Amino acid sequence: PIRTRNYLRWDSLKAWDDAGVSPGTGDSMARVIGWKISADGSNQAYTGLQREPYLNSDNLGLAYMIQNDINFAVADGPVRGGQMAMHGNGNASIDNIIAAVEKARSEGIEVLRPRIEHCSITEDDQIAKLKELDITCSFLIAHVLYWGEAFRDTVFGEEKALKLDRTGSFERAGVPYSLHTDYSVSVLSPLQMVEAAVTRTLFTDPDYVLGVNERASIEMALRAITSVPAFQLLSDEEIGSLEVGKLADFVILSDDPRSVSADAISDISILETWMDGGRTY
Repeated sequence: PIRTRNYLRWDSLKAWDDAGVSPGTGDSMARVIGWKISADGSNQAYTGLQREPYLNSDNLGLAYMIQNDINFAVADGPVRGGQMAMHGNGNASIDNIIAAVEKARSEGIEVLRPRIEHCSITEDDQIAKLKELDITCSFLIAHVLYWGEAFRDTVFGEEKALKLDRTGSFERAGVPYSLHTDYSVSVLSPLQMVEAAVTRTLFTDPDYVLGVNERASIEMALRAITSVPAFQLLSDEEIGSLEVGKLADFVILSDDPRSVSADAISDISILETWMDGGRTY
C-alpha cells in the first residue's frame, strides 16, 4: 500500500547479477533505482570514521570500505545503471565519498545524483565541496532529538556535536538535503522529523538547542520530506509536489505546519492520505 524506491546492496553484486535484477526494475509503486554502499559505521557505536578521535579516546572509528573499493563502486555503479546512495557518518568517511565522486567525474563518468546517507558530521570545507560536486545528503535528524545529549557529553564533546546534521548550514549553502528516520532506528513520523530540524531541541532537555545556527526553516524542512527526497529518488517527475501530470500523492493535515508553534508540529494529525488521486486513509 506504499510507494517505494529501492537500492541493491553493492556487496551482493553477484547475487543481483545472477538474479537478473538491476536498477530500473519495477514500476511506479516499487522500483529499483540504484546501489547502496556503506563506507563506515555509526558515530554512536564509535565506528563512524573520523578525522580526529572520539572524545577521551584515540579511536578514529572504522572504514568499512577502503578508498580504492569506494572509488570502484562509485565509478562502476553508474556504468551498470542507476544512482549511488552512500552511507557515511564520520567526517573522514564523508571525505572518502567526496573523493570517490570527484575522481569518477574527473574520468568522465556521469555519477547521477549521488547522495550521502546520514552525512552526520560535516565540516565547512565539505559542505562547499558537496555544493561544487552536486552531492546531496539525507539526515537522520533523530540523532539530534534522541541522542543529542549523548553526542554532546559522551561521543564527541560540545564543539563537534554542533556539526551534527547541519540543516541550517546546508540550507544557507544551497546544498539540498532530505530527512529520514532510518527506521527502525527512530519513529516513522515525517512531522516529527520536521519539528526536530526546525527546533533542534533535545528529547532529554527540551530547553537545550543543539546549534541555534543549524535550525532549518520550516519551508526547507517541509521540502526535505517532499520534493527533495523525490528528486533524490529519481522520482521528481512523478511525486514530491502537487503539479499537473504527477501521481497525486498527498496528505491532508489538521493544521498548517507553517502556522503552529515549532514545538507543536509533531502534534498535527494526519486526517487523510491520498495516492494516485484516490483516498487510501
